[in-house]
Amino acid sequence: MPKYIPNTDVPDTRENREVIEVAERYRRAVEQRDVRTLLALAAPNYFEDGGTPAGDDDYGYEGLRRLLSVWAEEVRQVRYEMRYRRVTFEQGGNRALIDYTYTGSFTLRRPPVQLPPGVAPRPESMLHVDPARGTAEQETEQEVWYRRVADNRLELERQNGQWRIVAGM
Repeated sequence: MPKYIPNTDVPDTRENREVIEVAERYRRAVEQRDVRTLLALAAPNYFEDGGTPAGDDDYGYEGLRRLLSVWAEEVRQVRYEMRYRRVTFEQGGNRALIDYTYTGSFTLRRPPVQLPPGVAPRPESMLHVDPARGTAEQETEQEVWYRRVADNRLELERQNGQWRIVAGM
């Protein structure tokens, strides 16, 4: 019976540990809302397929930069857990697919309730929270927590000797 990396369903090999460590850097950067690290982990050829035929929701590295800028402005607190299910290598070991289940909880900036005269309100959150994908809302007096549990896949490529994320953020 194979030995597994602790708290994962992934066999414990040097190659698997290497890509899981990149995924863990990603996870920690999400929790810390560290846009600089997230962008550094992303490859210049990053591309996200929104999953619709129209393609108007697809974006590359510059789109990721814009999205993360809004995300950093709108999201206040993050808890992000990843349960790694499977690692698959392709292209002679230079591409890795990490399948995982995540549990993400986060608070969003709340618009001000009352403003002094002459002060313009900030727009509502620009982030789209999709209840069809498992989002639950829990409101307290001071903040709104959203929770999402879903499966996802990080796609990594080895570029200049380093693993970089090319899709899945």
